[in-house]
Amino acid sequence: MKGEDLITARKRLTAALLLCAVGIGIAGLQCGLETRYYHITSTKIPVGKQLRLAMLSDLHSYQYGTDQQPIINRLQQAQPDLILLCGDIVDDKQPWTGAERLLEQITALAPCYYVSGNHEYWYHDPEAIFNRIRSFGVTVLENEHRALIINQIPCTICGVEDPASYGDRLSRSYGNAETYHDALAQFDDLPQDTVNILLAHRPEYMESYAVHPFDLALCGHAHGGQWRIPVLLNGLIAPNQGFFPQYAGGAYQIGNMTGIVGRGLIRDWKPRFFNPPEIVVVDITSQ
Repeated sequence: MKGEDLITARKRLTAALLLCAVGIGIAGLQCGLETRYYHITSTKIPVGKQLRLAMLSDLHSYQYGTDQQPIINRLQQAQPDLILLCGDIVDDKQPWTGAERLLEQITALAPCYYVSGNHEYWYHDPEAIFNRIRSFGVTVLENEHRALIINQIPCTICGVEDPASYGDRLSRSYGNAETYHDALAQFDDLPQDTVNILLAHRPEYMESYAVHPFDLALCGHAHGGQWRIPVLLNGLIAPNQGFFPQYAGGAYQIGNMTGIVGRGLIRDWKPRFFNPPEIVVVDITSQ
């Protein structure tokens, strides 16, 4: 190949690579709201029965449109038996409007249960947030559980307060892990014949959750690791896990417990890359 032809070929290859990179970048940044489905089985579910859970996390009071209709539409389509909120639905610095628009509508769709995230506890009066959440008919679980029967399936919904509840709000502390483990220990006497579901904000404690008699742990907080590369990288960075977080988003099997980490709902100034905001739907069926 002549020198001029070689230079032309290199230019064309460079241009093609640049176009591919731009195309991948644009595709990665097109992160619209998704519904992500998971299916797990359990010997505790009677044959022919099913429990469908919808999990929301990390809205941070963000508004989809003016009335959260994209979220509501997807929840209506999913028809969950329970709606479970795993923290940071309200933000400590943003107006509560986005969270309120969501909370005032979802209780008409299914019973709703809420646990705190760190941002609720970074607010100067977290109890004001929790009282506002309760005013919409949502049950706030503060290191406690509720026994339910859904579709003739006995289940126990457990909620552990975020470790930030034990930290200093002024410094925006993430709290004390030892105290958090003590709070988890209270769930050791859960019935063995019910489906035991833990709502917790923090996924970095997933191994600790598996020590206790939970069949399923639902978490948020990691925001999906913010940037992903499909197949190669599940998440770049997450709070309290740092770079290349182990629990950025998805399903994880630890012993007898399944842990599911939602990628959250917030769309803010930090761009998501191949990491769309999501509603998590979990179907639990007989094994």
